[in-house]
Amino acid sequence: MPSQAAMWQNISMVRLRFLCGLAAFLLVLAGSAAAAPRLERERCAFKPPKGDRVECFVLIVPENREQPQGREIKLKVAILKAKRTAGVEPLVYLSGGPGDAPLVASAPGADALSEGDWWNETAAIRRRRDVVILSQRGAGGSSPNLDCFDTRTSDPAKARRRSVTEQQERDILVRCRAGLDRRKIDLAMYTTPALADDVADLAAALGQSKINLYGVSYGTRWALEVMRRHPDLVRSAVLDGVYPPQVNGEQNEPEIVRRAFEQLYKDCNADAVCRERQPNLRGEVEGLITGAERTPLDLSITLEDGPHAVRLDGTQVLMVMLNMMREGEVASIPEMVTAARKGDMRLLKLYAEDLETNDGGLMEQNAQQFDGLYNSIECRETWPMVDRAARRRAIENNGIYGLNAKASKSPTFCPVWRVAAAPAAERQPVKSEVPTLLLSGGYDWLTPPAWAREAARTLSASRNVVFRAQGHGVVVQDACAARLRDVFIEDPNPKRALPCRPDTAPNFTAAWERARNMP
Repeated sequence: MPSQAAMWQNISMVRLRFLCGLAAFLLVLAGSAAAAPRLERERCAFKPPKGDRVECFVLIVPENREQPQGREIKLKVAILKAKRTAGVEPLVYLSGGPGDAPLVASAPGADALSEGDWWNETAAIRRRRDVVILSQRGAGGSSPNLDCFDTRTSDPAKARRRSVTEQQERDILVRCRAGLDRRKIDLAMYTTPALADDVADLAAALGQSKINLYGVSYGTRWALEVMRRHPDLVRSAVLDGVYPPQVNGEQNEPEIVRRAFEQLYKDCNADAVCRERQPNLRGEVEGLITGAERTPLDLSITLEDGPHAVRLDGTQVLMVMLNMMREGEVASIPEMVTAARKGDMRLLKLYAEDLETNDGGLMEQNAQQFDGLYNSIECRETWPMVDRAARRRAIENNGIYGLNAKASKSPTFCPVWRVAAAPAAERQPVKSEVPTLLLSGGYDWLTPPAWAREAARTLSASRNVVFRAQGHGVVVQDACAARLRDVFIEDPNPKRALPCRPDTAPNFTAAWERARNMP
């Protein structure tokens, strides 16, 4: 018979094992809780129109899903509520960039949803279906935010940014990258696959087994990655300005730009009004750009903070024209060019103001890219795969049409950002049976229609539609494109007859009349 001391020793050992097991169990529970995505409601900064509702949340996910006890990422979420609750699958909007911030206003005190015209733009969808907007990890509306420059939009901040030289920009990026290292932010976790998993986590946190996706520009690559990694989650997808993973957006930019202008010359020659008014449009365009390269054009443009004197060289004049194509204003290029060649700068001034207001690039001392998420993704998924020698030859061989590509600073600054190249598996085409509508603009040089055709090869239930006269992001440029999106989300049938026509040519006559009536 064991002694009393031995009995107590055995009891103590049993108790110890029980406590150790309980502790281990609690640690497992804690780890599971940390790994699970969760939504926390927050106060909305948005003011919906009368009769509309919005709910605001923060989605909390692990930075690294393989290390659930590590850093957490907080992503802003806005849910534009349906007019009536029907229990149907929501539409999740995936923004572009990478680095776009649809839930962050462009100016202090402004309303981001009103600035983006979200209430009108989604009205048809919200008759039955919630519209969910999710911030990108690492961009505005998320914590941490990887931006490397003052993100405030005050006039002093804008002035500071305009004065940054190329060497200063490099120094800023070096310091920013070192600061991220000190904070132990893992840039390997700010990738398209990680963003795709954020969407799946959002759906889980919302209790949704099926969602619809609407991606624009880079948001289409984001959506395609969701379809690849979470195929059972997606009911339907609309991709506007298609950027598939197997395409390298930087390799052939000069040829893409040239083809867009060749299409303009062809369309102008086929139009009686344009052909009569600009019988040598190619010569006018190339002459304006070449002349500005030799002698920059002096302009005074008026922005929110007042008038500014600018000098546009050939690259910047080309940038203005490319912005016109992108924004669906290609029909006004012939009038703008011929007027500027005659010394009338009113149209050039108008469109230069539009470019500088929306994107900048005319007043800065150099082309700038301070967006840390953009650098993390593009320096990982695009630039390591670029054939630099072939790209340089393309820039040289395409003359003025290569000026925009030549101005890119990413080849110089990607080594500063120091991220590893994406594995080859991520660059493979996405194969999917999800019903998908692909939309492109005929003059979209950022994501040309050929890229949508390439993506559609492996999307077995897809419909590819090109809007001949439009640019980048056709849903906001063409009422027919918006209608196609809305109809497809309700009934994702790729074989349905189109309810409207996308093949309308550029309206050069209307552009001429607008130019003639300018004050």
